[in-house]
Amino acid sequence: MELKWWAVAVAGLMCLLVAVGAAWLLPVARVQRRLRPLAHVDRLTRLPEFARVQRVYTISVMATAVLLVITFVAAVVLAARPVRLAKNVDAYEAAHPRDLMLCVDQPVTEPSTAQFLSYYADQVASFTNEEIGLTSPTLRVLPMTRDRRVGEARLRYFADLAGIRQSIDRGETVSVEQRQRLDTGIRQFSRTLDEEETRPPVEDVLALCLSGFPDFSYAGVRRRQLIYLGDAARGERSPLYDIDELTALAQRAGIQVNAIVRTDTGESHPEANDKLRRLTELTGGRFEVYNPAGTATTDGGAAAVLRDDLNTINDNPPQVVVVGGRTVTARHLDTPAVVLVIAVVAAVLLSAAQAVMRR
Repeated sequence: MELKWWAVAVAGLMCLLVAVGAAWLLPVARVQRRLRPLAHVDRLTRLPEFARVQRVYTISVMATAVLLVITFVAAVVLAARPVRLAKNVDAYEAAHPRDLMLCVDQPVTEPSTAQFLSYYADQVASFTNEEIGLTSPTLRVLPMTRDRRVGEARLRYFADLAGIRQSIDRGETVSVEQRQRLDTGIRQFSRTLDEEETRPPVEDVLALCLSGFPDFSYAGVRRRQLIYLGDAARGERSPLYDIDELTALAQRAGIQVNAIVRTDTGESHPEANDKLRRLTELTGGRFEVYNPAGTATTDGGAAAVLRDDLNTINDNPPQVVVVGGRTVTARHLDTPAVVLVIAVVAAVLLSAAQAVMRR
């Protein structure tokens, strides 16, 4: 359970703390009245009957205080509107599965590419009805597939190529089979460009990735998420698509665009970063800046910084827009049943305790 309005909860708890502090620290006004003196008071307080009455009184006061606090806290939580994640509701994931398109705009032999593909290879193992695809700057490497074994095998195949390249660069002994696997994998991942050809711009690579979703010209009940890894500005020729056209295409298809931009591949391009950031924001995605320098510490085959960025994207799933424009979010609002029952029970017990104490 989560709260929609955390500010209300914080304000209520602060008021409770202030009230407890004031009751504890401020002096209590005493009633000025003349009491009748009694002899041998010490004997009266030692009587078992007096001790029993005092114990019942202390327990009653403590129970009343606890019930008051429970009732107040429950009221504050109800005012903050408790909500529950829709993914915890039966049939939500089955009705609106999430499809992923991995858009890798850099060589397959890059270590960050291997870490990126390894992360999603681990994710594929837990898929049920989801689809996953992989697109390079020039090829549809893995068309959208629901076959978990095929998807995981292809992603791990390309993720292993960076390790072979690193072994060759360090002068280590590499078998002929591994060299052939590296050459074959590079050809399968991206088409080799001739000297006359220029590298495609980022906008065209994103357009190629967006078109990889089935029936991408309109939105459906399946949630669509694209994750881009590469530079924000690349390519020497003018793009066929601009950012505004890509935004319109993604919004019409219901595709959430996320971007992890490398900052260690050359000079910075603030204008290109701003364009890509605007595309991700308008489609409900995340824009992350990634610099592999100094992040060699790995855990499970993925750099810690890159893994944190991918976890952030994974925790921000796309919404579902159904016919009529109604948005099915990832939450169910107003689920106060448990808190409301606690508040009612505490209020009833508090009323009963007051009646007992008056007797």
